[in-house]
Amino acid sequence: MSLAELISQIQVLPKIDKLRLMQFLATELVKEEDANFLVENREYPVWSPYNCSEAANVLMNLLATKQPEENG
Repeated sequence: MSLAELISQIQVLPKIDKLRLMQFLATELVKEEDANFLVENREYPVWSPYNCSEAANVLMNLLATKQPEENG
């Protein structure tokens, strides 16, 4: 099957099947790059801004020092 034939068949798929195809292709590309990149049924930590009050304080201090410079 040629790429043109494949594209014409993909175009008629419902949206959910197109999304599943995208997920499949992305997973296949990752597997080709690094077999250990994402392992199924394994948990991965994700950073979250919650409970990061120190970073918020730094940002607020930066904003407070910038405002007088811009207003003055």
